[in-house]
Amino acid sequence: MKRRELIQHLALITGAALSPSVVQAMINGIDGRINIQNPTLNETQRATCSVLAEMIIPRTDTPGAIDAGVPHFIELMVSDWYTNTERTIFLEGLATLNSYCLKEHGSPFLTCSQEDQIAALTHMEVLASGYKSKLSAMPFAKEVDEHVPFFGKLKELTVIGYYTSEVGAKQELIYQPMPMEYRDIEFREVGRQWSS
Repeated sequence: MKRRELIQHLALITGAALSPSVVQAMINGIDGRINIQNPTLNETQRATCSVLAEMIIPRTDTPGAIDAGVPHFIELMVSDWYTNTERTIFLEGLATLNSYCLKEHGSPFLTCSQEDQIAALTHMEVLASGYKSKLSAMPFAKEVDEHVPFFGKLKELTVIGYYTSEVGAKQELIYQPMPMEYRDIEFREVGRQWSS
């Protein structure tokens, strides 16, 4: 599968157009192993992103987001590839999440119980659900909305970071670089989606 096809498939997985920054980074071959040139996140923000990514894709019988290096990928994208608008929305989202926890639970996000952390992430999802973009939601549209709320950005980076990692492609998905045949397969036979 060519990188552009992979990006199109990931757009379908996330259910929206990918941000221009993410598309450009993926076309250039960016993954989570690259050093961050302009670190933006502080230790608390970094730890918060790790917890959030693992909440979205937890370790089960397959590796989770942390195992796949997703937190590093998130920081790489936010620091080195996001536009100023995207970066500001992401950082303000982290601050809003923490403020919500302090107000509702009397504790910063990182020291909240798992139940309270889930409630906070759900709150951020509800806030994002009210957002209506005026730009195209089609993958590879000429203009894609940079103003997608924090939760949408977080979900996009987590899913893309995970499924473009070696762990996501080879352990979560069934990796077959050259299947060499076409046949219909019942999902129940394999239990996972295919990647290539």
